[in-house]
Amino acid sequence: MPFKAPHVSFVSFAVEVLPAGITQVMIVETSLHLNPKHSSYNRSAVETLISAAQKYASANIEGPASIRLVSTQSMEI
Repeated sequence: MPFKAPHVSFVSFAVEVLPAGITQVMIVETSLHLNPKHSSYNRSAVETLISAAQKYASANIEGPASIRLVSTQSMEI
């Protein structure tokens, strides 16, 4: 089942291999600004996206997992 949420343009998955073990990584590209100091930062929309991604990951990814949000907006800093 694909992950779909507002402000999401692309989702991919990766595997991170560390000495402590293997972690599945869900990479979510979003049109939201992720820098809280940016004038267009929308805390509510970011928190909603994080919550939706966490629910999806817990229901669909087995084992240790992490979520990485990547903004497609320029001028983040």
